[in-house]
Amino acid sequence: MNKKIASILVGILLIGVMSASLLTYFGQITGSVEVKAPVFYLDGNHSDGGVYHKLSIDEISSEEQIYFWNGGRIIFKTEDLGVDNFYSATFNMKVWMKTNNSGNSIQARFLKLDEDNHEEIICEVASPISIGATDNFWKYEFSCSSSGEIDLSQYDRMGLELRGNGNSSQEYWISTGHSYTDGYSRIEVTAI
Repeated sequence: MNKKIASILVGILLIGVMSASLLTYFGQITGSVEVKAPVFYLDGNHSDGGVYHKLSIDEISSEEQIYFWNGGRIIFKTEDLGVDNFYSATFNMKVWMKTNNSGNSIQARFLKLDEDNHEEIICEVASPISIGATDNFWKYEFSCSSSGEIDLSQYDRMGLELRGNGNSSQEYWISTGHSYTDGYSRIEVTAI
């Protein structure tokens, strides 16, 4: 009886192996996968303290946050990406901002940061962005593109740097945009 069961099991195993080998000669498994580009959301929570704030990947901040800085610069950066490269891309930035003087503007750059926060410019917006002096936040849209595929190490991060270009009494505010109907302050990525 045991020999009969063993023979049946060996027969089933052989049929399975033969079917799999026939598939490589006569068949083809096909399918498609849709890859969605990431969206980076300005979260604003302190990442490393000081000038660095959190830039979330595909994760919207749970509440509106407003961040102030005096001219200088502010950087929103991701956690370690854990990848070796990133495809050539356009970074479309939509940021809710305001300032205290109508002559103020900002310069925007998209960065690669290593584990020691050494910065390398991936791309920068060609012209300064003029910011209106109002009591209300307005959405400012700007973009830049990488010059090719972006080489990374496992511990590299990406970041958005905003630097004030106004006079000595310049003040800026950014909102994550939670309460706005047109969405959150974010960076949408498009492959090129």
